[in-house]
Amino acid sequence: MDNHRLAQRLCDCRCPVHHRMERTTFNQPDCACSITCATQPMTLLVEQWRVAIFLTADGMYFVNAIEGGQWDWAESGLFDRDYDGFPIGQLLEHLMRAAQIAVSSNDD
Repeated sequence: MDNHRLAQRLCDCRCPVHHRMERTTFNQPDCACSITCATQPMTLLVEQWRVAIFLTADGMYFVNAIEGGQWDWAESGLFDRDYDGFPIGQLLEHLMRAAQIAVSSNDD
């Protein structure tokens, strides 16, 4: 596993906007990054919500699935950490961060 900070990872999915560049803005117009782009490690697909969530340096991000296997990056955003009505989001972020730490610490 590559231990670069999230913002230092380069886009590897041939997105016309970000290819071979850092990607620090996830809702940039015309972004066509795949959900497996290296700029967003620890991605969790949640089929029941038709969304993918992933960790960023700023928190947990979401992006909605749209038809044809595409992702609606223009309408993506950060989960609000202070939103008490969404405890599952807080739990998922905690679990994903724990998984990220566990995976990173076993990378020898």
